[in-house]
Amino acid sequence: MSRLVRLLGIGFVCLMSIPLLHAQADVTGTWDLTVQTQQGTATPSLALQQSGEQLSGTYHGRMGDSKVDGTVRGKDIQFTVTLRFRDQDHVISYAGTVDTDTMKGTVQFGDRGSGTWSGKRR
Repeated sequence: MSRLVRLLGIGFVCLMSIPLLHAQADVTGTWDLTVQTQQGTATPSLALQQSGEQLSGTYHGRMGDSKVDGTVRGKDIQFTVTLRFRDQDHVISYAGTVDTDTMKGTVQFGDRGSGTWSGKRR
């Protein structure tokens, strides 16, 4: 009987931990990024708002401010920023993972190259 109780207890603990494995990250807040490319390092910031899986906000960088659109699914984050440079729009796509107050991943600058990025919540 005590073995059955023990097995039921272990099963209960395992079932209760499943939601923790798939918990939704919350990225609402201000983030300081470090973006590494072959051309050097940039340090933009993000002011993000999250509603469920939808992500919005503002990107603040040396080429000005821009709207952020994206998604957060579990710990995976994807967002885009459109920057205007020399009268042309350039879409920058970020993808990565979130770990509480840090995140990191890869960034694609359209057909102009790629890099890596990391972020820390203020």
